[in-house]
Amino acid sequence: MREIRNVLEICLKKLENTMRYMPRSLPEYYACSTGDYFHRYEQAPQDFMNTETWQPSFFTGQALIAWEVTGHERYIKWLEGFRQIYRDKVFLHSEQTMHDLGFLYILYSVGMYRSTGEETYKVISLKAADELAKRFNLKGGFLRAWGCAGDQGDDRAGVAIIDCMMNLSLLFWASEVTGNPFYREVAVRHSDTVMKYFVREDGTVYHAYRFDPKSGRALGGENYCGYGKESSWARGASWAIYGFADCYIHTGDEKYLDMSERICEKFIDSVKADSVDAVIPVWDFRLPEEKEQAKDTSAAAITASAICEIVKYRGNEKLRSYCDEVTRELIKEKYFDSNTQIPGMVRESNGLHHYTLFGDYFFMELLAKRAYHLISLW
Repeated sequence: MREIRNVLEICLKKLENTMRYMPRSLPEYYACSTGDYFHRYEQAPQDFMNTETWQPSFFTGQALIAWEVTGHERYIKWLEGFRQIYRDKVFLHSEQTMHDLGFLYILYSVGMYRSTGEETYKVISLKAADELAKRFNLKGGFLRAWGCAGDQGDDRAGVAIIDCMMNLSLLFWASEVTGNPFYREVAVRHSDTVMKYFVREDGTVYHAYRFDPKSGRALGGENYCGYGKESSWARGASWAIYGFADCYIHTGDEKYLDMSERICEKFIDSVKADSVDAVIPVWDFRLPEEKEQAKDTSAAAITASAICEIVKYRGNEKLRSYCDEVTRELIKEKYFDSNTQIPGMVRESNGLHHYTLFGDYFFMELLAKRAYHLISLW
C-alpha cells in the first residue's frame, strides 16, 4: 500500500505541471509518445469546441481525484477557471457535441457540483445531460454516437458505440438530482440495447453497432477502433465492464452486475490465453499473429478500476486477483514514468507505444481507489 501511495504522490506532482501548463482554452491533446503533452506532441491539439473533442476532462478529473485525496483547495481553484468554457460548449455550441458529453461533464461540472455544491455547476451539468438525451433514438433504444442529434441523413445516424456506456453516468446523475425518471429511462434502455446486441455469446463485445435510424431495426456489428468488425478490442471491453458495473450501482439491477462480471472474466481469460503470467492485454485480442501484439495499459487500468467497484458486491477472487496484478504491473518502471517534469504517467497505452490522457486518468483513479478508497466519480 505504501508503494501505491508513493506512486500516487508522484502523480500529484505531475499534475502540478498540468496545472502550470494547461491552456485555459482547454484543448484536446492526442496520444503522445513523449508524455510531454504541452510541449512535444506529434499532432497539434484540437480545440475544445470541436465536435469530436472528448478527452480534456481527463485532466480536470485528475484534479478532482487530487482534491478528494488531499482536500487541498488549490485544485478546486484551478478547476474553477474552466467553468465558462464548459458552460459555453453546451449553451452556445450544443450542436458541436456528441455522445462523449458524459466523459466531458462527469469529470468536470458534475464533480465540481458534488465537491462545492455551487448551483452553477449543476445547471451546466443538467444542460449537458439534456444534450446527451437528445441523441436517443426512441425506436432503436440507443444513443447515437456521432453527428448532429437530429440529422437523420448522416450516415452515422444509426451508429452506437460501446464507449457510450461510460457516458450514461451523466444521465443517471441528472435523474437523481432532479427526480425526473426520464434521464434514467434513457440510460436503462440504452444499456439494455447494448446488452442485447453488442455482447457476443463468448463475452466479447462489438465496438459499434448499426441500426436503421428511422425504424430502429438492428442491422449488425460495426468497428471504428478495433482491428476489425468481428475482433475483440480490449478497451471496448473495458468500457463495457465499467459501464455495466456503473449501471448496477445506479439501478441496483443485478443483470448489469452479472454482465459486467461476465465480460470481465472473458477479458481476463483473453489476457491469460497465451501465458498465465500475462497481465497487460494486447490492444485487440483477435489480432492476426503477423501483426505487432502491442499492449494497452489503458484497458488494463480501466478494467482494474472497474473491478474495484465490482468486488464491493461480488466476492470474485479471479477479478480481485487480476486487479492486484494490474496494480503491481502498472507501477513498474516498464510502464510508469516517474519523471515529475513529464505530465504523462503510463506508457504503452492504446497499442500505440504512447501515453494517453484517459490511460493516465484511470491509472490515477485506480491508485486512489486502492490507497485511499476513492469513491468512484462515475
